Amino acid sequence: MALFLRLRVSAYVICEDDDGRILLARWIGYEDGPQWSLAGGGLDPVEQPHDGAVRELLEETGYTAELDALIGIDVEHFRSDRHVPDGYDGVDVHAVRIVYRGQVTGGELSHEVGGTTDLAAWLSRDELAGQPAISLVKAGLAMYDDDGGGVPVAPREPSLPLPDGVRVEPRVAAYGRRPDGDTAGGLLDHGADPAEAVRAAFREQRGQDVAVGRPRAATSSVEPLGDDAVRWIVRLDYDVTAGG
Repeated sequence: MALFLRLRVSAYVICEDDDGRILLARWIGYEDGPQWSLAGGGLDPVEQPHDGAVRELLEETGYTAELDALIGIDVEHFRSDRHVPDGYDGVDVHAVRIVYRGQVTGGELSHEVGGTTDLAAWLSRDELAGQPAISLVKAGLAMYDDDGGGVPVAPREPSLPLPDGVRVEPRVAAYGRRPDGDTAGGLLDHGADPAEAVRAAFREQRGQDVAVGRPRAATSSVEPLGDDAVRWIVRLDYDVTAGG
């Protein structure tokens, strides 16, 4: 059975209003009907994760926003029968989902037209409990409730657009840094969990067992592969401490 390998890196923003309601977007296209999701979605090629999170929130909800902190990364590895290229029996999806805490700064609530969502709304936790929602909602709210303040998002220059016709090879890399500055990590294999990969890298590269903490940065860079191709690397950085 031939499966097409698809890496999907996405970014999301959790915004809460003064009444404790969470800003959500309802995804469509599922066989069992629409489901609520955090506002956000897939990054455009070579886009910085924080830029993609703010762009997606605007597209899906009509609001502009500022990001307060990076609060976590959620990873799923699964088979899908959606958007299967010719010649393949399915899609092997490696989904890396970057979650931020943010606040609305402007705009007004509106619904996306012609996209992957059809409705945006502020929902209380009680209202959400009775609604269908993807697993990211539960995972993201757990990060939000236990973020310890999160890690402030450092400003970065937006990525420059690519010329037409350039092929993009997306990759994810994960690195860990000890308090003394020692670093280990590298590019992830398809389907790998970034935190587990960091732990394995310290064992293999440093002979050390480490505990991997929360992510402290999510950035992207571009490496040339030739005249008509680039490698787009989304880098996830974690703080680590001694002990496994």
